[in-house]
Amino acid sequence: MVSLALLTPSLITKSSLFGIGIAFSPLHIGVVSLLLLGRSPVQRALTYVAGWAAANALAITVLMVIGEAFSISLSHGEREQVLIDLLGAGALIGLGLYQLTPQANLGEEGMALKLMNQLPDFSSLALVGVGAASALLTPENLVFYLKEAGLLLLNEPGLTADAEVTGIFTLVASSLLLLPPLAWLVSGGAIREPLAKLENWLQHKAEWLVGVLALFLGAYLLYEGLHGLNQMGALA
Repeated sequence: MVSLALLTPSLITKSSLFGIGIAFSPLHIGVVSLLLLGRSPVQRALTYVAGWAAANALAITVLMVIGEAFSISLSHGEREQVLIDLLGAGALIGLGLYQLTPQANLGEEGMALKLMNQLPDFSSLALVGVGAASALLTPENLVFYLKEAGLLLLNEPGLTADAEVTGIFTLVASSLLLLPPLAWLVSGGAIREPLAKLENWLQHKAEWLVGVLALFLGAYLLYEGLHGLNQMGALA
């Protein structure tokens, strides 16, 4: 039995924060909503989310194995962690600023419509792959994967606790994508019209929400990186 002391509130809170950073993805929530408007709605939507969730858990596992194999130091104030924080902050702040421009709406709308037009023809197995690829090929997700893997490597809670925290992270990272199918099940499928409106809004109007969240998380990583940089300077 793993001691609950190892699963500290700080560890769970930070892991959940990184998970929310991945979960808040209007384009992918829109994909799930669209799947609910087609054939075998709940099955196909949950299949897509299963691929998404599996990819998130696999990414953390692979990065932890790599970190342990190469003995990468991820303590706060160490060079590798400072580099991850500052690069991640730059990427997220850049993404946030871009999302608040008119160009973001045009670019994401075109990509979304292209994907949406193809989804009805995908088999269930293909949807697993699409869900996994959607998670792994979303650039900002890599920042959160690195932070989550670093968090676990730094705290070293043990193999069982690692699995539990990764499970919490994976669940949180999938939580917002799970809301539409759960609402469908609770309502007995009576939310088709609201879902259609939600899917359309997420495709065309949610860029500013992504931008604000990215700026908030980017500011957090920037603070962490600059604080770590100061620690490096003090120890030099």
